Amino acid sequence: MDLPTALALVPDDEPRARAALEAMWGEEERRGDAAAAWQAAAAALLVINFNYFDFRGAARWRARFMAGLPSARAAGLAERARSGEPAAMRGCAATLALAMQDHMALEHADDSAAVTKAAKALAEGLRNATMLEPTERYLLAKCLLDHHGQQMDTLGAARVIALQQDTLRDGTASPNLQANWWLTTMCHHEYYGDAVAAQQARGRLQALLNVHDLPGVRHVLLTLDMPVALKAGQLGRAERIHRELEAMLPALPAGALPWCLRAQAQYLAHRGELGAALDRVDRLLAVCADIEVPERDRGAYHALRANVLTALGRFDEALAELQGLRPFQLGVQGETLEVVIGFAEAASRLDRQPEAALEWLAEAMAGAVRLQFNRFYFTLPALAARLCQAALDAGIEPEFVRATIRDRLLPAPDPTRQDWPWRLRIQVLGELAIWRDELPLRSAGKAPRKPLELLALLAAHGGGPVDADALIDALWPSLEADAPKASVEMAVSRLRRLLELPEAVWVADGTVALDPALVWCDASAFETLAEDFHRALHEPGGVRHDAELANRAERLLCLYRGRLLGSETLAGRMSLARERLALSFYRVVTDWGAHLEAQCDWAAAVALYERALTREILAEPIYRALMRAQLARGERAEALRTFRRCRELLASVLGTTPAAETLALFPEASVASQ
Repeated sequence: MDLPTALALVPDDEPRARAALEAMWGEEERRGDAAAAWQAAAAALLVINFNYFDFRGAARWRARFMAGLPSARAAGLAERARSGEPAAMRGCAATLALAMQDHMALEHADDSAAVTKAAKALAEGLRNATMLEPTERYLLAKCLLDHHGQQMDTLGAARVIALQQDTLRDGTASPNLQANWWLTTMCHHEYYGDAVAAQQARGRLQALLNVHDLPGVRHVLLTLDMPVALKAGQLGRAERIHRELEAMLPALPAGALPWCLRAQAQYLAHRGELGAALDRVDRLLAVCADIEVPERDRGAYHALRANVLTALGRFDEALAELQGLRPFQLGVQGETLEVVIGFAEAASRLDRQPEAALEWLAEAMAGAVRLQFNRFYFTLPALAARLCQAALDAGIEPEFVRATIRDRLLPAPDPTRQDWPWRLRIQVLGELAIWRDELPLRSAGKAPRKPLELLALLAAHGGGPVDADALIDALWPSLEADAPKASVEMAVSRLRRLLELPEAVWVADGTVALDPALVWCDASAFETLAEDFHRALHEPGGVRHDAELANRAERLLCLYRGRLLGSETLAGRMSLARERLALSFYRVVTDWGAHLEAQCDWAAAVALYERALTREILAEPIYRALMRAQLARGERAEALRTFRRCRELLASVLGTTPAAETLALFPEASVASQ
């Protein structure tokens, strides 16, 4: 078998191609043809770079290639590659593969210059060569594309992609080879952040997978889709990927196992099945040793293991795992590792040494900003969110942190906090207000009424879910809508367009809801905080901290800007929601006020009641409490004025008179004012 024939086997039978090259090298060595043996070594490096996950024999092939490299350069390797000579182009491509596989192989400045020269020669050769077989052209182009990726050379990568795509149009490339090319280009476009081009490449790839059985490509696509699903919070999709990978594992070659096991470990860690996740990572690291994955390329796997150990509370082991990577991670990878270690140091101190944690966090975030690295604790989004919240509270790199939260859709550690960078923030206590990505939402024209009513109803009920029949009763009473269910669907569709965030509105099982991971509602936050406040205030045998209670009360008073939807006339479920929220507010005020009165903190009690009356001007019990506190302070004239204000508002708005309990305070206030 000659060398071009061996390379043609790579997409469909890589083990056979490797065996053929090993036999070829041995034969040429016996014949004493050093140049031909060196060509076999160069071809073997291209084969290893094809999938870049099975490195068995790579060290041996690298040594063989390096032994013959000086002679090849002396014979004008780069010049011959520029003319399109296949043998010279293989040598240049193998030089790039060598540099990518082993960063210690080419460690001097002149070596770096030689790599750059090889890349330029290969690029020119690919333009000039016209008789290359599709597989060999792919192998050469992939080495060049991967080189440009390491150098962050987007222009060079774009030129390679354009040139290679031209060669696919002649129809000679096999479906497997075409699929591998679209997979490669998809990954590069995603790496550079070109979502449109990446999606186009994915479409081409999926079209091939729909027609041809290509398990070698299918499993790689699944492993790439797993972190995408996890980032988007699509746990159902992630579970399906996990199950499909599990079914594929027995038939996969050893080299493909680490990627699959990593994807499964990511999923299991995300689900909190930490023991199973650690088992998967340990298994993949054992496989990495068997297939001779370079230590540098095991870094991501060790980092994943450190994440799982962190989630298990084994912080010292996690740090040791990361620190052990230092000898193998150089350049940008080494800088990124130090940032990851900084986050690990911060996480280990977050609960027990908060001040020290912030020092580590500030240093780590500064490094993350410099490297634009926001994937720290990717498999532990709750921990990443806690670190982000601590950074925001301390004023550490706020712009980068907020962008990280939005990009990764990190869950708010405290879902009641409105200062988290929510994708959507809805206020219905007081007048309706909407913010998207922390900016007020402004409609291009007159805002549609029904979608806003739907949004307000959902927000007033904690974001939902609300049964579709209840929505129909509330929004389309009697005969207003000829087709109520269709009206709900239309309102949901129009609301999604208005918000420009369709994933924020869920429709499932006959209900409609707002996604709590994306949407903050003040009514929901208020009710949750009110329940927590009452629990803390009345906890039997608990130790109350007045400063903490005062902070909680302040948060509640700030949230309750007024009655549900302000002065708008409400009916049905919305009217009931308004009364429920008003009663909850009244209970917070009276309970906290009673606590202040019991401590004889009359000034704080007066301030509380006066503030509460700006929100609920007809709450007679609060007027009564204010009068009581004013009398206790000796402010008898103020108490009388409060009484008169109460009496006048009740008469003019409700047409009623004060209750007996309020009138019982009047004689004392009246006599005192004379």
